Amino acid sequence: MTGRAAGREDPITVGAGTAEVLHRLALAVRPLDARTRAPAGPGLHVGCEYEPVPGRRPRPGDLLRLLEGHGASGFVLRHGTAGGLPHTVTVRVDDPARRWIPRRFRVPLWTRPELAGADARPPSAPYVRADARLLLPWLLPGPAHPVPLGTTGIRLRVVTAAGSPVRWPRVDAFGPGGVPLGWAHGDEHGQVLLLIDGAGVLPPPPPSRFDVALRTHAPDPPPDPPADPPADPLAARPAYVSADPPADPLAGLVAEPVVRSTSPPRPQDLDNAVLRGTARPAGYRTGAADTVRTLTTGQVVHAADLPHTPA
Repeated sequence: MTGRAAGREDPITVGAGTAEVLHRLALAVRPLDARTRAPAGPGLHVGCEYEPVPGRRPRPGDLLRLLEGHGASGFVLRHGTAGGLPHTVTVRVDDPARRWIPRRFRVPLWTRPELAGADARPPSAPYVRADARLLLPWLLPGPAHPVPLGTTGIRLRVVTAAGSPVRWPRVDAFGPGGVPLGWAHGDEHGQVLLLIDGAGVLPPPPPSRFDVALRTHAPDPPPDPPADPPADPLAARPAYVSADPPADPLAGLVAEPVVRSTSPPRPQDLDNAVLRGTARPAGYRTGAADTVRTLTTGQVVHAADLPHTPA
Protein backbone atom coordinates (compact mmCIF):
# COMPACT_ATOMS: atom_id res chain seq x y z
CA MET A 1 0.00 0.00 0.00
CA THR A 2 1.45 3.36 -1.00
CA GLY A 3 0.94 6.69 0.67
CA ARG A 4 -0.92 8.15 -2.31
CA ALA A 5 -4.40 9.56 -1.75
CA ALA A 6 -7.36 7.39 -2.69
CA GLY A 7 -8.09 7.68 -6.39
CA ARG A 8 -4.65 9.05 -7.22
CA GLU A 9 -2.58 7.45 -9.95
CA ASP A 10 1.12 7.24 -10.48
CA PRO A 11 2.47 10.00 -12.76
CA ILE A 12 2.67 9.19 -16.45
CA THR A 13 5.40 10.10 -18.89
CA VAL A 14 4.44 12.17 -21.92
CA GLY A 15 6.44 14.00 -24.56
CA ALA A 16 6.84 17.05 -22.33
CA GLY A 17 7.96 15.01 -19.32
CA THR A 18 6.20 13.62 -16.25
CA ALA A 19 2.57 14.57 -15.67
CA GLU A 20 0.17 14.02 -12.78
CA VAL A 21 -3.17 12.44 -13.78
CA LEU A 22 -5.98 14.42 -12.14
CA HIS A 23 -8.96 13.05 -14.07
CA ARG A 24 -9.97 10.77 -16.91
CA LEU A 25 -12.92 10.95 -19.27
CA ALA A 26 -15.65 8.60 -18.09
CA LEU A 27 -18.42 9.60 -20.50
CA ALA A 28 -19.17 12.23 -23.13
CA VAL A 29 -22.82 12.91 -24.05
CA ARG A 30 -23.57 14.61 -27.36
CA PRO A 31 -27.35 14.98 -27.93
CA LEU A 32 -28.40 15.11 -31.57
CA ASP A 33 -31.38 16.61 -33.38
CA ALA A 34 -33.25 13.52 -34.61
CA ARG A 35 -34.24 15.30 -37.84
CA THR A 36 -30.99 16.98 -38.86
CA ARG A 37 -28.43 14.84 -36.93
CA ALA A 38 -26.80 18.13 -35.89
CA PRO A 39 -25.99 18.81 -32.23
CA ALA A 40 -29.15 19.71 -30.32
CA GLY A 41 -29.20 22.82 -28.18
CA PRO A 42 -28.10 25.18 -26.80
CA GLY A 43 -29.72 25.35 -23.38
CA LEU A 44 -29.93 21.63 -22.65
CA HIS A 45 -29.50 20.29 -19.12
CA VAL A 46 -27.53 17.04 -19.13
CA GLY A 47 -26.62 15.32 -15.91
CA CYS A 48 -26.34 12.16 -13.85
CA GLU A 49 -29.00 11.30 -11.32
CA TYR A 50 -28.33 10.86 -7.64
CA GLU A 51 -30.02 8.18 -5.61
CA PRO A 52 -32.61 9.81 -3.32
CA VAL A 53 -31.83 9.95 0.38
CA PRO A 54 -34.03 7.42 2.19
CA GLY A 55 -36.71 9.06 4.28
CA ARG A 56 -36.35 12.50 2.71
CA ARG A 57 -38.67 13.95 0.09
CA PRO A 58 -36.40 14.81 -2.86
CA ARG A 59 -36.31 18.25 -4.38
CA PRO A 60 -35.55 18.78 -8.10
CA GLY A 61 -32.13 20.19 -7.29
CA ASP A 62 -31.23 17.09 -5.28
CA LEU A 63 -31.75 14.69 -8.17
CA LEU A 64 -29.18 15.74 -10.72
CA ARG A 65 -25.47 16.41 -11.02
CA LEU A 66 -25.05 18.53 -14.15
CA LEU A 67 -22.23 17.53 -16.47
CA GLU A 68 -19.65 19.96 -17.78
CA GLY A 69 -20.82 21.59 -21.00
CA HIS A 70 -18.33 21.86 -23.87
CA GLY A 71 -20.47 23.46 -26.55
CA ALA A 72 -20.96 21.43 -29.73
CA SER A 73 -18.56 18.80 -28.32
CA GLY A 74 -21.18 17.79 -25.76
CA PHE A 75 -21.20 17.22 -22.01
CA VAL A 76 -18.50 15.48 -20.00
CA LEU A 77 -18.39 13.23 -16.93
CA ARG A 78 -14.95 12.60 -15.45
CA HIS A 79 -13.30 10.08 -13.16
CA GLY A 80 -11.69 12.42 -10.64
CA THR A 81 -9.11 11.99 -7.90
CA ALA A 82 -11.68 12.33 -5.11
CA GLY A 83 -14.33 9.66 -4.77
CA GLY A 84 -15.47 7.31 -7.48
CA LEU A 85 -18.24 6.77 -9.96
CA PRO A 86 -20.58 3.79 -9.98
CA HIS A 87 -20.24 1.19 -12.72
CA THR A 88 -23.56 2.37 -14.22
CA VAL A 89 -25.05 5.86 -14.19
CA THR A 90 -28.48 7.20 -15.12
CA VAL A 91 -28.07 10.06 -17.56
CA ARG A 92 -30.91 12.46 -18.24
CA VAL A 93 -31.16 14.98 -21.06
CA ASP A 94 -33.71 17.73 -20.54
CA ASP A 95 -34.61 21.04 -22.16
CA PRO A 96 -36.21 23.63 -19.85
CA ALA A 97 -37.41 25.51 -22.95
CA ARG A 98 -39.40 22.40 -24.04
CA ARG A 99 -37.96 22.39 -27.56
CA TRP A 100 -36.97 18.75 -27.08
CA ILE A 101 -38.61 15.84 -25.30
CA PRO A 102 -36.49 14.68 -22.34
CA ARG A 103 -34.77 11.30 -22.35
CA ARG A 104 -33.12 9.09 -19.73
CA PHE A 105 -30.52 6.34 -20.19
CA ARG A 106 -28.81 3.72 -18.02
CA VAL A 107 -25.19 3.84 -19.15
CA PRO A 108 -22.41 1.42 -18.09
CA LEU A 109 -19.08 3.22 -17.71
CA TRP A 110 -15.51 2.21 -18.39
CA THR A 111 -13.94 2.02 -14.93
CA ARG A 112 -10.95 4.09 -13.94
CA PRO A 113 -8.64 1.04 -13.72
CA GLU A 114 -9.67 0.03 -17.24
CA LEU A 115 -8.85 3.52 -18.52
CA ALA A 116 -5.60 3.83 -16.57
CA GLY A 117 -4.25 0.41 -17.51
CA ALA A 118 -2.83 1.56 -20.83
CA ASP A 119 -0.54 4.04 -19.02
CA ALA A 120 0.89 1.50 -16.57
CA ARG A 121 4.43 0.26 -17.05
CA PRO A 122 4.07 -2.40 -18.28
CA PRO A 123 0.51 -1.77 -19.60
CA SER A 124 -2.15 -3.81 -17.81
CA ALA A 125 -5.06 -2.99 -20.17
CA PRO A 126 -5.52 -1.82 -23.77
CA TYR A 127 -6.12 1.81 -24.60
CA VAL A 128 -9.80 2.82 -24.55
CA ARG A 129 -10.55 5.30 -27.29
CA ALA A 130 -12.48 8.46 -26.47
CA ASP A 131 -15.26 7.62 -28.95
CA ALA A 132 -15.84 4.36 -27.04
CA ARG A 133 -16.95 6.57 -24.15
CA LEU A 134 -19.45 8.56 -26.25
CA LEU A 135 -23.25 8.59 -25.95
CA LEU A 136 -25.16 10.01 -28.94
CA PRO A 137 -28.85 10.20 -28.01
CA TRP A 138 -31.34 11.49 -30.57
CA LEU A 139 -33.84 14.07 -29.29
CA LEU A 140 -37.34 14.38 -30.73
CA PRO A 141 -39.16 17.72 -31.13
CA GLY A 142 -41.09 19.03 -28.13
CA PRO A 143 -44.09 21.38 -27.94
CA ALA A 144 -41.94 24.52 -28.28
CA HIS A 145 -39.70 23.20 -31.07
CA PRO A 146 -38.97 25.85 -33.73
CA VAL A 147 -40.61 24.28 -36.79
CA PRO A 148 -39.24 25.50 -40.15
CA LEU A 149 -41.74 26.90 -42.64
CA GLY A 150 -43.01 24.34 -45.12
CA THR A 151 -42.69 21.40 -42.73
CA THR A 152 -45.39 18.74 -42.76
CA GLY A 153 -46.54 17.50 -39.39
CA ILE A 154 -49.21 17.20 -36.75
CA ARG A 155 -49.75 18.33 -33.17
CA LEU A 156 -51.96 16.28 -30.92
CA ARG A 157 -52.36 14.85 -27.45
CA VAL A 158 -52.36 11.15 -26.56
CA VAL A 159 -55.07 10.30 -24.05
CA THR A 160 -56.57 7.26 -22.35
CA ALA A 161 -60.04 5.96 -23.14
CA ALA A 162 -61.27 8.11 -20.25
CA GLY A 163 -59.67 11.22 -21.77
CA SER A 164 -56.75 11.58 -19.33
CA PRO A 165 -53.35 12.56 -20.77
CA VAL A 166 -50.88 9.71 -21.25
CA ARG A 167 -47.45 10.54 -19.82
CA TRP A 168 -44.42 10.06 -22.07
CA PRO A 169 -46.18 8.42 -25.07
CA ARG A 170 -44.55 7.55 -28.38
CA VAL A 171 -46.18 7.67 -31.80
CA ASP A 172 -45.21 6.08 -35.14
CA ALA A 173 -46.63 7.35 -38.44
CA PHE A 174 -47.24 5.18 -41.51
CA GLY A 175 -48.17 6.54 -44.93
CA PRO A 176 -49.88 4.96 -47.92
CA GLY A 177 -48.66 1.43 -48.43
CA GLY A 178 -47.69 1.13 -44.75
CA VAL A 179 -44.40 2.96 -45.33
CA PRO A 180 -42.95 4.44 -42.09
CA LEU A 181 -42.92 8.24 -42.32
CA GLY A 182 -41.67 9.28 -38.92
CA TRP A 183 -41.88 8.90 -35.16
CA ALA A 184 -42.32 11.19 -32.18
CA HIS A 185 -42.03 11.23 -28.40
CA GLY A 186 -44.57 12.92 -26.15
CA ASP A 187 -44.16 14.85 -22.92
CA GLU A 188 -45.62 14.39 -19.45
CA HIS A 189 -48.88 16.01 -20.63
CA GLY A 190 -49.27 13.65 -23.58
CA GLN A 191 -48.43 16.39 -26.08
CA VAL A 192 -46.83 15.17 -29.32
CA LEU A 193 -45.29 17.08 -32.23
CA LEU A 194 -44.78 14.67 -35.13
CA LEU A 195 -42.82 16.01 -38.11
CA ILE A 196 -42.39 13.98 -41.29
CA ASP A 197 -40.57 14.09 -44.59
CA GLY A 198 -42.21 12.85 -47.77
CA ALA A 199 -45.48 11.05 -48.39
CA GLY A 200 -44.46 7.41 -48.53
CA VAL A 201 -45.01 5.63 -51.83
CA LEU A 202 -47.16 8.42 -53.31
CA PRO A 203 -45.48 9.72 -56.49
CA PRO A 204 -44.24 13.31 -56.56
CA PRO A 205 -45.50 15.93 -56.36
CA PRO A 206 -47.19 15.02 -53.07
CA PRO A 207 -50.92 15.68 -52.78
CA SER A 208 -52.05 18.66 -50.76
CA ARG A 209 -53.66 16.31 -48.22
CA PHE A 210 -53.05 12.66 -47.41
CA ASP A 211 -53.88 10.19 -44.64
CA VAL A 212 -51.45 8.64 -42.19
CA ALA A 213 -51.96 5.84 -39.69
CA LEU A 214 -50.75 6.68 -36.19
CA ARG A 215 -49.66 3.94 -33.81
CA THR A 216 -49.29 4.74 -30.12
CA HIS A 217 -46.98 3.24 -27.49
CA ALA A 218 -47.22 4.16 -23.82
CA PRO A 219 -46.04 2.96 -20.42
CA ASP A 220 -48.24 0.57 -18.54
CA PRO A 221 -50.37 2.63 -16.18
CA PRO A 222 -49.28 2.50 -12.54
CA PRO A 223 -51.19 0.03 -10.37
CA ASP A 224 -54.29 1.30 -8.67
CA PRO A 225 -53.64 2.56 -5.13
CA PRO A 226 -54.81 0.24 -2.36
CA ALA A 227 -58.41 0.70 -1.34
CA ASP A 228 -59.01 2.95 1.64
CA PRO A 229 -59.78 1.05 4.84
CA PRO A 230 -63.32 1.25 6.17
CA ALA A 231 -64.07 4.63 7.67
CA ASP A 232 -63.60 4.88 11.40
CA PRO A 233 -66.87 6.15 12.80
CA LEU A 234 -64.92 7.81 15.61
CA ALA A 235 -62.60 9.67 13.27
CA ALA A 236 -62.89 13.43 13.47
CA ARG A 237 -62.19 14.06 9.78
CA PRO A 238 -61.64 12.07 6.58
CA ALA A 239 -58.23 11.35 5.14
CA TYR A 240 -57.19 13.18 1.99
CA VAL A 241 -54.90 12.13 -0.84
CA SER A 242 -52.13 14.66 -1.48
CA ALA A 243 -52.50 16.52 -4.79
CA ASP A 244 -48.95 17.84 -4.73
CA PRO A 245 -47.09 17.37 -8.02
CA PRO A 246 -44.15 14.95 -7.95
CA ALA A 247 -40.86 16.49 -6.86
CA ASP A 248 -39.21 15.10 -9.99
CA PRO A 249 -40.72 16.60 -13.17
CA LEU A 250 -39.44 13.60 -15.14
CA ALA A 251 -41.12 11.07 -12.88
CA GLY A 252 -42.22 8.06 -14.88
CA LEU A 253 -39.90 8.71 -17.83
CA VAL A 254 -38.25 5.39 -18.61
CA ALA A 255 -34.46 5.07 -18.26
CA GLU A 256 -33.48 3.09 -21.36
CA PRO A 257 -30.50 0.74 -20.98
CA VAL A 258 -27.66 1.10 -23.46
CA VAL A 259 -24.82 -1.31 -24.14
CA ARG A 260 -21.27 -0.14 -23.44
CA SER A 261 -19.30 0.46 -26.61
CA THR A 262 -16.38 -1.69 -27.58
CA SER A 263 -13.06 0.01 -28.25
CA PRO A 264 -12.92 0.93 -31.05
CA PRO A 265 -16.72 1.31 -31.19
CA ARG A 266 -18.76 -0.58 -33.75
CA PRO A 267 -21.27 1.41 -35.85
CA GLN A 268 -24.16 -0.08 -33.86
CA ASP A 269 -22.60 1.14 -30.61
CA LEU A 270 -23.06 4.77 -31.59
CA ASP A 271 -26.24 4.55 -33.67
CA ASN A 272 -29.00 2.09 -32.82
CA ALA A 273 -32.75 1.91 -32.25
CA VAL A 274 -32.49 2.76 -28.54
CA LEU A 275 -30.44 5.90 -29.16
CA ARG A 276 -32.71 6.94 -32.03
CA GLY A 277 -35.78 6.46 -29.87
CA THR A 278 -37.46 3.99 -32.22
CA ALA A 279 -37.14 0.92 -29.95
CA ARG A 280 -40.14 0.31 -27.73
CA PRO A 281 -38.88 0.58 -24.13
CA ALA A 282 -39.55 -2.09 -21.56
CA GLY A 283 -42.90 -1.53 -19.91
CA TYR A 284 -44.45 0.15 -22.96
CA ARG A 285 -47.51 -1.32 -24.63
CA THR A 286 -48.69 -0.67 -28.18
CA GLY A 287 -52.20 0.58 -28.84
CA ALA A 288 -54.79 -1.98 -29.88
CA ALA A 289 -55.48 -0.21 -33.19
CA ASP A 290 -53.96 2.46 -35.39
CA THR A 291 -55.81 5.76 -35.83
CA VAL A 292 -56.01 7.59 -39.16
CA ARG A 293 -55.42 11.33 -39.32
CA THR A 294 -55.14 13.64 -42.34
CA LEU A 295 -52.03 15.76 -42.95
CA THR A 296 -51.66 18.86 -45.07
CA THR A 297 -48.45 19.05 -47.09
CA GLY A 298 -46.22 21.89 -45.93
CA GLN A 299 -48.19 22.59 -42.75
CA VAL A 300 -48.22 21.46 -39.13
CA VAL A 301 -51.87 20.80 -38.36
CA HIS A 302 -53.61 20.52 -35.00
CA ALA A 303 -55.58 17.31 -34.57
CA ALA A 304 -58.05 15.87 -32.12
CA ASP A 305 -56.82 13.84 -29.18
CA LEU A 306 -55.33 10.49 -30.10
CA PRO A 307 -56.75 7.64 -28.00
CA HIS A 308 -54.42 5.00 -26.59
CA THR A 309 -56.02 1.71 -25.57
CA PRO A 310 -53.37 -0.96 -24.84
CA ALA A 311 -53.67 -4.15 -26.85
